[in-house]
Amino acid sequence: MTILRTALAALLALAATPPAAAADFPAHPINLIVPFAAGGTTDLLARTVAGGMSRQLGQAVVVINRPGAGTVVAAQSVAKAPADGYTLLVASNATLAINPLLMKDVGYSPTDSFDHVSLLGTVPNVVVARPDAPWTTLVQALDQARERPKGLAYGSMGAGTSNHIGMELVGLQRSATLLHVPYKGSAPALVDLMGGNVDVVVDTLAATLPQVRTGKLKALAILSAKRSPLAPEIGTAQEQGAGEVDLYSWFGIVAPAGTPAPVVERLNAAVRAALADPGVAATLKQAAIEPAGSTPARFAEFAARQRELYARIIERTRITLN
Repeated sequence: MTILRTALAALLALAATPPAAAADFPAHPINLIVPFAAGGTTDLLARTVAGGMSRQLGQAVVVINRPGAGTVVAAQSVAKAPADGYTLLVASNATLAINPLLMKDVGYSPTDSFDHVSLLGTVPNVVVARPDAPWTTLVQALDQARERPKGLAYGSMGAGTSNHIGMELVGLQRSATLLHVPYKGSAPALVDLMGGNVDVVVDTLAATLPQVRTGKLKALAILSAKRSPLAPEIGTAQEQGAGEVDLYSWFGIVAPAGTPAPVVERLNAAVRAALADPGVAATLKQAAIEPAGSTPARFAEFAARQRELYARIIERTRITLN
């Protein structure tokens, strides 16, 4: 019994002692995987926050762009990476909520493959039209669509995105006929909008606000429940009577499942300190990104609620990727 008690005490002491790797973390640069190409909203967010994290951690946080399959390629690679805190992913609503609901096999689990580190920020989705469009609100555009054989043609950043899902929801609630035209990015969608090939485009506020402010685009509605503090002059779809809709783009950092808790806590502290830096916050807000740091637990709870929300909407709107 004495030997058994001694062995048990040794095991408990070992469990209470953080691994050396966690105590010394970080000992070398960290890779932050971005699931989109360089130059977009997610890339800007990642690089801005990575700079702040580097200053907090005393090691470089290197942004690596790994686009493909709507964030799936990057998510799979990080899910399989060593759980040591040196490979992180900028996850989004697509990664942790939408793709697992719409795709048969994404190759990872949104609940079991990752440890949540922190939310990073949110970006509202906005419906925009040409400056000479005959509507000033989204409801006007939806209602006039009933008089057209093909309804209202709208462009989005792709099938299964929050832009697509949000627009289908307001169309359903307003009994409007919609024609969805998916694009591979903001640039081609906005080119087709200005060329008259689609009636409106649903995009992020980050991608469209500069052109809205200069009068090159007309903002019809925000698809969030509340107006954005970064563009309070743009009304919401709910305010106009288009029904309940509160869908937006959101981003956070996750690590491979099994990452030591002290490492996750160290990363979380670095992210939150970076987001609280006035320079970082100003850069993000200038790009229409609302900073939103959180604890790991709150991020996990938020992602779970978002999956439930998207599951209800996808079932209601019958959206598929076929």
